[in-house]
Amino acid sequence: MVVSHGVTMQVAEDQLVTRCRAGDLDAFAQVYDRYERQVFRYAYHILGNRDDADDIKQETFVKAYQAIRSFRSESSLQTWLLKICGNLCRDKIKSWDRRKVTYDSTMREDEMGVTSPDDSPQAIVERKELEAVIAKALRGMPAPQREIIVLHEIEGLSYEEIAAVLRCTRTSIKLRLFRARKSLKERVASLMGARG
Repeated sequence: MVVSHGVTMQVAEDQLVTRCRAGDLDAFAQVYDRYERQVFRYAYHILGNRDDADDIKQETFVKAYQAIRSFRSESSLQTWLLKICGNLCRDKIKSWDRRKVTYDSTMREDEMGVTSPDDSPQAIVERKELEAVIAKALRGMPAPQREIIVLHEIEGLSYEEIAAVLRCTRTSIKLRLFRARKSLKERVASLMGARG
């Protein structure tokens, strides 16, 4: 019997969830290993600060461990974890009130996944410059727009998965993503024009 990679991954995830529900800490450690980097990256792009993102990542997994028995497998484990993380990020942003928070743009290349051994030094420099402009443009966007860009463009979630994370319809996601992309494109163009 030939089983596609996606089905195999789902079976493994279902088994992990079953073991986690039974209190297997090793299984939960595997869940953590599989998703912690993605959860951190998502929190980082929403909050813009490594320390806050790390705190939210830890809190996400604590909440997930406490609630794993209520996980109904209506979505993937990844989507469920990102939903928890997103809620915690939005709560964190609300708690900041008027306190000035800086967006930390120190993510390493390996965390962003952007290096290639075949790149020329000039290509690397040009890409770094463009990434800096995009990061600055992303930082200037309202949090809801930044969040949807991060989920789709950086984390690679489908419309359905984003709808599950943000608790809205697929149609709403498509419209919000269109607007967020347009806003990002305008901001990047403005920043590129200011540099030239």
